[in-house]
Amino acid sequence: MVTRTPDNPIPRSARYSYVLGLVAMGLGVILLLPVMDTALRPAGAVALLLGILLVGSYFLGRLKAEMTADNRALEPTWRKPAHGSAGYGSLPVSDAPAAGPRGALAGPAAASAGQAFKAAPPALPLAPPPAPPAIVVPAPRATAWTPALFDRMSAQQFDAVCEALFAQGGFETRSQSHGVAGGVTIWLYSRHAQQGKDNPVAVALCKQWPGQPVGVRELHPLLDLMASRQLKRGTCATSSTCTDNARKFAKYNSINLLDRQAVLDLIARRSPAQQQALLTLAQGN
Repeated sequence: MVTRTPDNPIPRSARYSYVLGLVAMGLGVILLLPVMDTALRPAGAVALLLGILLVGSYFLGRLKAEMTADNRALEPTWRKPAHGSAGYGSLPVSDAPAAGPRGALAGPAAASAGQAFKAAPPALPLAPPPAPPAIVVPAPRATAWTPALFDRMSAQQFDAVCEALFAQGGFETRSQSHGVAGGVTIWLYSRHAQQGKDNPVAVALCKQWPGQPVGVRELHPLLDLMASRQLKRGTCATSSTCTDNARKFAKYNSINLLDRQAVLDLIARRSPAQQQALLTLAQGN
């Protein structure tokens, strides 16, 4: 006997499916009897299988309805309808204690008793003290030109030293920086030329190339610059060294190579005031 409850009603269509399943199962059993014609056995098997499916789905639906009813029965009482009312119960609005009987604690004593039930807030962890600022000790300033000074110069400082060095040699310079990677192209103009003063007389390519010697490949851009202005002289200055093949290539193409030692020798031929000016540029001020 299947009962219906307001919480978990069983549809009437499910009952019809149940009855239809029983009929299909009975018809399938009859058609599968040995006394029946063998040609009816496939139809009997289909009817029996259909009946089993309908009856099984009916019982599964009933089991699901009963489980839902049991779960609702276990819900908290404050979520169920109160007796004699249509609404649901509700949780207390606040956590304040209910009013006690006459003679209960009042005033400061009641406040202290209420505070006893409140948990103390967790103590915040103390922040670590700030680390003292790092003391940066500046590198000692050089007072004379040495080979080690080239290792402390930036690419831009080396470019500035080269341009000033050519300007001290009597040329008017116009430079084109190669960007943050370092390197500069310096066009050299004669200060005493009366005609064609806007045409350079030579071009210089200056770059550090740290950690590697200057080879023939690094000289090809300078040779292209010379050809673009039909110049017969060019200079390549570097704080590194030069390979033997680069020296032969430079001599054949009228290129003056200035490696680290050659730059130092050229600076040594300047006046003390000029050397101090170059030293100031090399150290950034």
